[in-house]
Amino acid sequence: MTAQPVHDPRYDPQAILKALPEEYRPLFLDQYREALEAAREPGQYHRLTEVLHRWWLSSIAYSDPRHEAALREILDGSGQRVPIEEAIPDWEERLAQARRR
Repeated sequence: MTAQPVHDPRYDPQAILKALPEEYRPLFLDQYREALEAAREPGQYHRLTEVLHRWWLSSIAYSDPRHEAALREILDGSGQRVPIEEAIPDWEERLAQARRR
């Protein structure tokens, strides 16, 4: 028996597009098409997965009914803030790895 590839909805442009509120769809499509074109070059293939991953995460945030209110609170200084080192315990390690790339 051979292993079958598993469909990963995080990298499915159709699923991302469906999950996004209407106002974000044109920007997603622009960035997706730009990354798709860039991915034709061997050294740029990663741009497509990066764009899809970023927009998948964004679609989760945008679908939260409190997203707009929470964003306003952060921007006006009244929202709760968490240092990135607390939110992502291995942040320093990830940052160091990214810098080495």
